[in-house]
Amino acid sequence: MKPNRVLRALISFGLLAALVAVLVISQNRDPSNPHTSVSKDTWIHGPQGHGYAVQNNQQPWKQCYTCHEKKGLGGEVYCQSCHDQSGVKVTIPKKPS
Repeated sequence: MKPNRVLRALISFGLLAALVAVLVISQNRDPSNPHTSVSKDTWIHGPQGHGYAVQNNQQPWKQCYTCHEKKGLGGEVYCQSCHDQSGVKVTIPKKPS
């Protein structure tokens, strides 16, 4: 075989392998959940996780509640129930009237 054919074959094989890898990885992700790329433990307890999001997003009705309601989890009630279970005493920001 000529060197050009070998190079083309290697490039084609590499591109095919990359395509297969992307397809396999994408099957394990939920594109509608922005937290899927982070493990649950890291999201809840990590330095850039839930606590960070709460401290930097004081308007959860704009992002969190809407998404949680679409997922069937509930909005403010969902957050409060989780806080109650974990024993966290917080005041959840209310949506302005």
